[in-house]
Amino acid sequence: MNKYEPLESLSFSKSNSLVSAKYKSSLVENQIMAVALTRIEVNAADENAPITARLWPGELKRIIGDESNIYRSLKRVATTMTGHTMFLEDGKGNFRAFAVVNNADYVDGVFTVEFNKNLREHVLGLENNYTSFELAVLTQFKKNSSFRIYELLKSHIYKSRAGVNGGRVDVEYNISELRFMIGLANSDDPGVKNAIAAMGNHIDWDEAYSKLEKKDRKYDTWFDFQRYVIKPAQEELAEKSNIRFTYEGVREGRRYGRIRFSIYPNEPTNANIIDEKAEYIEEKKRDNRQSTMPRDLPEFAHIYEAYVGHNNLSAEDIDYLLKISKFNGELVERTIQLADSQKGMIDNYMAWIVAGIQRGGYDEGTPVMGGSAEKGLRFKKLDQEIHTSEGKQHIWEMTKEKEDYGIFLRYEKLVKGISEDELNMIYSAEDAVNEYIDWVKNGRPNPDDIVEI
Repeated sequence: MNKYEPLESLSFSKSNSLVSAKYKSSLVENQIMAVALTRIEVNAADENAPITARLWPGELKRIIGDESNIYRSLKRVATTMTGHTMFLEDGKGNFRAFAVVNNADYVDGVFTVEFNKNLREHVLGLENNYTSFELAVLTQFKKNSSFRIYELLKSHIYKSRAGVNGGRVDVEYNISELRFMIGLANSDDPGVKNAIAAMGNHIDWDEAYSKLEKKDRKYDTWFDFQRYVIKPAQEELAEKSNIRFTYEGVREGRRYGRIRFSIYPNEPTNANIIDEKAEYIEEKKRDNRQSTMPRDLPEFAHIYEAYVGHNNLSAEDIDYLLKISKFNGELVERTIQLADSQKGMIDNYMAWIVAGIQRGGYDEGTPVMGGSAEKGLRFKKLDQEIHTSEGKQHIWEMTKEKEDYGIFLRYEKLVKGISEDELNMIYSAEDAVNEYIDWVKNGRPNPDDIVEI
């Protein structure tokens, strides 16, 4: 691992080119991306290296407010984030297209995002043409279109002047282009990609939009676009953000081809909720960052001496492990030693150690399956449940659902003289299951055949 500098913050900045990029993604993806941009780790030694972020499920669930299973969401997002291409324009007729995320992995309780190195110039060291966003605001939205419309309109509010038209700022968008910006239209579609590639420096977004199949044109009419996209976003922004807007459609011939937004500064109605979330994010930032480098403290000298170079661990890795353990050197050493005891069964050595420290330590009986402690722990729990009386009864009930259960009952009755009532009332669930297993091992003999013989 190279030398990384964590940049943890309550907010982050994007170039305006990145803000107005065209891409398809879900709300959860966009919000996880936002959290990741406040937790990026920059390789200080190599400006061409990708930038990365490491996130923890419990923290994400609290920040995003995901009411679904966050672990299932992360596994899905890890797959979908890497498949999206962004189209970025520079305002001079030039555009670039690249995948923003090179890799996203969820292993042993750590969600790691590796961004394309091309993203560096759009999120780091920005001096002009950029917009800053507060994480506590972005993670309040419940609709993806609200999230993206907020980003787009927020990039124009810097033009607002107090006392001039109530601080109003007017901006127009081509409606087809706006659809691609907010993820209603998929710029990854092959027909769209081919059309854009053939257009050169000037992109006709109406033409690009026409290449989508009808089933992919969501809220295609102006009426539906207003009802299901613009008006809900208008309500969410007024309630949850520091800007609000009004709008009107602009006709181009007989159809509405453009939309004009009037943007105003705003005091959100749920400001207290946003402040509480900001306090939580700030608290996590303080917890995850220590001002003193642990390698400078004498009580940790023996850990660096023992483990720097051990299984490719670097001094920076030890820094990180000590930090997330809240400087519990004993926990760090114990978890490293347990990782070593797994004898090569772990897929990701560092991630396994990190996950163990995050949960307060593994015990010595922690199993590993498929290279993952998570899988091993789930198997261990299932194995324990199976050996309880409830677990055994559950297995017997499942056995009764099998297609050959009727043949098994006839065999028990005719050959062994055991009735179904006896199996259920006299035999224990474990013994009943063992009777079935013995019958299977004997080749599932059919009692009708035995009687005939």
